Amino acid sequence: MHGAQMKLLLIEDNLGDARLVREMLKDAEGLAFEIQCAGSLLEALEALARGNFDVALTDLSLPDCQGLEVFNAIQAHAPDLPIVVLTGLDSESAALSAVKSGAQDYLVKGKLDGSSLARALRYAVVRQTKSAQHGDTESQKATIFGMLSSNGGAGTTTIACHFALELKRQTQQGVLLVNLDTSSAGAAFLLKANSPYSISDVASSLNRLDSRLWNGVVSSIEGIDFVLPPGALRFGDELNGERVRHVLRFVRPLYRWIVVDLGQLDALSMNLLPELRDLFVITGYELPALYQAGRVLKKVLELGMPQNLVHLLLNRAPKNKMVSTQDLEKALGFPVHAAFDDCSEELADAYSEGRFLDRGLSIHKQAAELVSRSLGESKQKDVPQRTWLRHLWFERA
Repeated sequence: MHGAQMKLLLIEDNLGDARLVREMLKDAEGLAFEIQCAGSLLEALEALARGNFDVALTDLSLPDCQGLEVFNAIQAHAPDLPIVVLTGLDSESAALSAVKSGAQDYLVKGKLDGSSLARALRYAVVRQTKSAQHGDTESQKATIFGMLSSNGGAGTTTIACHFALELKRQTQQGVLLVNLDTSSAGAAFLLKANSPYSISDVASSLNRLDSRLWNGVVSSIEGIDFVLPPGALRFGDELNGERVRHVLRFVRPLYRWIVVDLGQLDALSMNLLPELRDLFVITGYELPALYQAGRVLKKVLELGMPQNLVHLLLNRAPKNKMVSTQDLEKALGFPVHAAFDDCSEELADAYSEGRFLDRGLSIHKQAAELVSRSLGESKQKDVPQRTWLRHLWFERA
C-alpha cells in the first residue's frame, strides 16, 4: 500500500455488484482505492500475474469456478495476498470455510456500506502484514529455461532431457521438466515415464491446483520431476497457453529450476515466452532448418525478448562441415551459442539398449557443458522475474 492509496483486485462477474463496490469505495474517508476488476477466475489469475495488489475482494460464484475452490485457487497463486470474501446470504457457509482456510474476512452483499467495506479491506491488509512479519520469508522462485525447435526433428526433446538431468546433478536442487508435445509421447517415451495424468489435466484444473494435486501428477525420474505431455496419453488434447502459464507460475516456488520443452514456435509457445529466463532455439544444419531458425529468431526478438536471453544452438554438427560457424552466424545475423556434435548413431544404440539416460553419452557430456555455462551466466542474471516481455505482450494482446 502506497501512502493513502490501496490497490484492490475486485473479482466479481456481476457488473451491477462490481459497480456498487466501486461507488462505495469512491467516497471512502482517508483512503483512495485503485480498483481493477476481473469477471472470472482465469481473468483474476492473469491480473495477479501482471500487477502487485494490496488486497483482493472476491465473490465465490464465478462463471468458471464456484464456492471454496475460488478462494483456494487465488490463495494458491498469490499466497501472500490478503483476501476478503464477498458473499450472498445463501453462501455464508462457504465464506466461513474460506476464513478457516486463511481468508482475512468475509462480507455479505446487501449489508455493506462504504465505510465498513473500506475498513474491512484496510484491516485485512494490516492483519496479513503482521502475519507475514512473523512467518517465513518468501522462497526463491525457479529459473525457467525454454527449449524451442526451429523445426521438427531438431533433437530438442533429447537435449531438454539431458539438460534437466545435468541441472540436477550439478546443483543438487529441485528440477522440473515439462514437455508440451500434444501429438506424441515425446520425453515420456525417452524417460520411460508413466502416469495417468498429463500437463493438460493440470491446466484444466486450475481451480483445484494445490501441492497435493501436483504431487499426484508428476513422475520422479533420476531425481527430477517430470509431467507428461498430452500426447503421451491421448491424441487431440489441446493446450491453452494462458492456463499453462498459470501452472508454471504456481510451481515456480516448488523448484529451483524448470526446463520447458516448448516444441515449435506457435501460439502456445509464444504465450509462454514471458515466463522464461533463457530461451534456447535449437536447429539442425540442413538449409530448410537454418532458414526456419532465422525466422524463429526474428519473431522472438520482435516480441521484445532481449537478444542476450536468446541462444542459438546448432545440433548434429556434421564431421566435415561445408560451412563454418562464422559463416552461419553471418548468414543468420545471430551468434551461435553452442554447437552439438552429431550423436545419432550413439543415441540409436543407446535407445535399443535402454541407456538413454547414460551420463557417459556424448550428448549428455555436451549438455553438461551447456548447463555449466548457463549456471555461470545465471549468477550474473539472477534477478527478479522480468517484466520486459510480459509488458509488451499484454500491450499487444
